[in-house]
Parts: sequence; structure tokens; C-alpha cells
Amino acid sequence: MAITRAELIRILADADPVGLIARGAPRDAYAAEADEILALRGVPTLTEITGVFTVSFSEPGACSRETARWITEEMARRAG
Repeated sequence: MAITRAELIRILADADPVGLIARGAPRDAYAAEADEILALRGVPTLTEITGVFTVSFSEPGACSRETARWITEEMARRAG
């Protein structure tokens, strides 16, 4: 799946899994998580995406499976 870092950051900002954007953080607040997701091999799984957020925010469930599913669907859609 070929998606740019900038596009993935936009997707994560739109998803706002932990509410950073809603609380006024800049739209690139999830840049580190975007880098982690892009470093994964192949198409990221829901478990891998939720795991990135769990580790990053030290909080199990920081990103729900429903949100992770939306992220993967958007990555596929925007990658064209």
C-alpha cells in the first residue's frame, strides 16, 4: 500500500483516535504514530495499528478497533 507520510498524518488527524486534535493539538500531532505505521511491513493490520497507539500513549484501547478499521480503509482508499 503506497501512501505518503503527509497523507497518513491527515488520516490520523481526521480519525483523532485519542482526541488530541479535538483538544487543540496541531494537525500533525500524530506524526510519530504515522511513522510507526509506515514502518510496518505490508498492509497494516488492525492489531498493529491499535498496538502503535497503545505503545505511544501507554494506554490499552487508545485506538479502538473501529477507528483502526477506518484508518486502514482510508489508507487503502487514498492510496488509490
